[in-house]
Amino acid sequence: MWIIFCAVCVQIVFLLSVFDIHFHSPIVKGMSPSANLIPAPAKRLVLFSADGLRFDTFLSYGNDREPNAKFLRSVASTRGKWGLSSTRVPTESRPGHVAMIAGLYEDPSAVFRGWKENPVEFDSVFNQSSYTFGWGSPDILSMFSKGTKGNVITFTYSSESEQFTGHDAYKLDEWVFEHIERFIQMAPHNATISNMLQQQQLIFFVHLLGLDTNGHTNKPHSTLYTDNLRYVDQGIAKIESLINGYFKDNKTAFIFTADHGMTDWGSHGAGHPTETQTPIVAWGAGINTDQIDPLHWENKRNDMEQADIAPLMAALLGINFPVNSVGKLPLAYLADDMLWKSHAALANTRQLTRSFQALSQRQQNQSLSWRFRPFWPLESNQVTVHNLQQIENSIRSGYFNESIQQSVELMDLCLQGMEYFYRYDEFQLKMCITLAYIGWAAILVVFLIQERTPVPKKKYAKQFGLIDQIAFGLSIFIFIVLTVEGVPFLYYAYHLLPLVLWWYCLRQSRQMLRQTVRLVRIRHFIWTVFLLGGLEFLVAGFFQRWFLSVGLIFLSLWPHWDQRSSSRWRHHEMFKSLWMFTFLILAMFPVFPPVGKHSFPILVDIGGMLLTVMAFWSSLVMHHDRDRTVLVCYTIAIPITLYVRHSVSDSLVQGQGLPILEQVLSWLLLGLPLTLPVIGPSLLWPRLIGIVITLTPSFLLLSLSYEGIFFAILVVALAVWIRLEAAIPPSDSFWTQLRRSYFFLFLTLLSFFGLGNLASLNSFDPSSVRCFVTTFSPFTMAGLLLWKITVPFIAVSSALWAVTLQHQLSMKNVYLMILLLSAAMAVQFFHWVTSRGSWLDIGTSLSHYVIVQFTVLFVMLLRSVVQFLTYGPIYFHVRPTASKYDKD
Repeated sequence: MWIIFCAVCVQIVFLLSVFDIHFHSPIVKGMSPSANLIPAPAKRLVLFSADGLRFDTFLSYGNDREPNAKFLRSVASTRGKWGLSSTRVPTESRPGHVAMIAGLYEDPSAVFRGWKENPVEFDSVFNQSSYTFGWGSPDILSMFSKGTKGNVITFTYSSESEQFTGHDAYKLDEWVFEHIERFIQMAPHNATISNMLQQQQLIFFVHLLGLDTNGHTNKPHSTLYTDNLRYVDQGIAKIESLINGYFKDNKTAFIFTADHGMTDWGSHGAGHPTETQTPIVAWGAGINTDQIDPLHWENKRNDMEQADIAPLMAALLGINFPVNSVGKLPLAYLADDMLWKSHAALANTRQLTRSFQALSQRQQNQSLSWRFRPFWPLESNQVTVHNLQQIENSIRSGYFNESIQQSVELMDLCLQGMEYFYRYDEFQLKMCITLAYIGWAAILVVFLIQERTPVPKKKYAKQFGLIDQIAFGLSIFIFIVLTVEGVPFLYYAYHLLPLVLWWYCLRQSRQMLRQTVRLVRIRHFIWTVFLLGGLEFLVAGFFQRWFLSVGLIFLSLWPHWDQRSSSRWRHHEMFKSLWMFTFLILAMFPVFPPVGKHSFPILVDIGGMLLTVMAFWSSLVMHHDRDRTVLVCYTIAIPITLYVRHSVSDSLVQGQGLPILEQVLSWLLLGLPLTLPVIGPSLLWPRLIGIVITLTPSFLLLSLSYEGIFFAILVVALAVWIRLEAAIPPSDSFWTQLRRSYFFLFLTLLSFFGLGNLASLNSFDPSSVRCFVTTFSPFTMAGLLLWKITVPFIAVSSALWAVTLQHQLSMKNVYLMILLLSAAMAVQFFHWVTSRGSWLDIGTSLSHYVIVQFTVLFVMLLRSVVQFLTYGPIYFHVRPTASKYDKD
């Protein structure tokens, strides 16, 4: 048990290391803000955020050949600036709004510390404003209203209004526009509101969720989505007229943008251009209106990064730039008041230089003098101060263009320097984790050898005293250095883990190595080459799913090329043929389009009927009356599941919402496997059948397409695998165990990539959980999605459990081999993780590594799940009343 515990701890360290190496918190404490000392052109600013609006949809035309954003296009072509705002992964609502309002990209710790609220405190333009009034979703506005100085006032609808069903998502935006109108109309009659609105540096934040909801439910190319955009466009025109009519001073700036885009199949989160490309339109006070060509305006784009929106708003209002912002002021958007423009660029430069200096100083304080490596272009604060003085002198001399150019160059250097210090420990940590991976693999090999060639401790316990002394001395030295430098706690694990692993490996391995070398044969090297080639097929399957199809074709030949076992299968020709047939059928699924992009309810019904027939047949052939009765009762749940799906679908289409009875039935069907330890069959085959049947209802309720058919074929393949393994004499040989472990790992990854790829996680369709919830509940939805992914994993793990049980083999050896194979794959993905290049490349490389690591952790977790589902006495050999299908 302690080995499993150690394995989980090591895998967690490996998983967390990639975040400390490549992704760092942008929050630096203790910096003073920077602002433009020249009076700003705008007294107030209105920020419209169209949640989930794609850039191409913004430019699109409707069936009537009219622009879907007619008003905004007219603004962009006649009296404003426009362009493309590039977001970053994850393309979700919170990180998108944090980037545009605070100028920083999501703190990675936010992934583990909550969804709806700020996991850490950070500065934003809302904090720096005199007052910020916000209307929209409670999930977004609550992030920026808590932890402020009380100047952020929000108006939100209820969370229950965010329904991912129906055709009236535009009403969310209708609520926002109506309440803004009431607020402005009420202002003259309310002294408190009137006094607030007379202040300068006001921000009106208008969050519009209808497009995102319609995109998820009805997809971005639907009429409902484009009609929602037209409604938003008309509402913005009305709000502009209303605000200008109230203030009547032309001192209002307007910015329209989106937090993220959306894929064709209605999802977001990854780095596809449809998700990362959003529109931005700016007009009003302080916005440059020169050189506008109404006829060729679409060719006059001024693109920016999403984080650049925060310094743009700060410059227009004359407020402090958010202290942790990494945005660069988009100078093309600013009006040609050169004195104000050059001072605005200088203020942005000061803010970035302070961020750079704070990072540099923090790293210098944490490093011993002989270990600190400065960023040479800005190696000292004197260099930075000198550059700032040059910019100020240029402004005093009236060389505004020159000062702006100097500011831009210094901002670029500061951003490069900040990136340098974010990646300061990258090489060192990579080397430590790589050594730890190799040491971990060596220890797994040592454990496996110890199971077969145990060496008495007395023979070598005192022989390695020198190794103990060296390891102890190095660990003390590393610990002292890390403590003096004040590194984070996990850095101790990253640096000491390889030392501990290699110390243990060297203590155990010398004498075993001598014994093992005498047993090695040439054929073992040949098998190792084949094994490494098989692992590379799995690695390639992460990038191109069809590699798994090729692997399945090779695996379908296993009963024919395994000569040592083929003689034992002479009486199992049917199972040999069925093995080849099922694996060739499974080979078709990786070349199908990934699940999630489109919904095909008819395929779900076909899969459900196929699983129903299989379950009834498997139940009725049981000779044990109790087992047959229990399995038949379980099987009835599958037709009930199909009824629930159709009933919910009909109810939602008719606009009647989610029926309570069907919702309760859905949650009860989800919990059906929990009954197995209490009333489940006690024979091996009936218990396995019971596991599959009880998992099927929840899997079908969450299905969108051919998942049920895939699951049925996979179950048949697993059953044939168990039968063929049962015909092989019990063997605990290294290569037999290794083959079984490879089969398990291959089928586990097939369970995920057979239905999709990384886009399957990204292409999460809220309609897949509509039998359980219809309101926005990220943790519940994520949990249901995770359960759907886990169901085939449980089936594969149950098959492995049966294979080991019927031969009375140790599961420990199998899991050690699985860990060894996974480590060989994971170390490759670890070195492929990058924080450079396109955001699609960054997101994909990180996701690959996380999936491999979570697969290993899943294997550990599923071991406990299978133990729970098979709780109680399980018999493989047949009692007198058992079915003929329980015989060896």
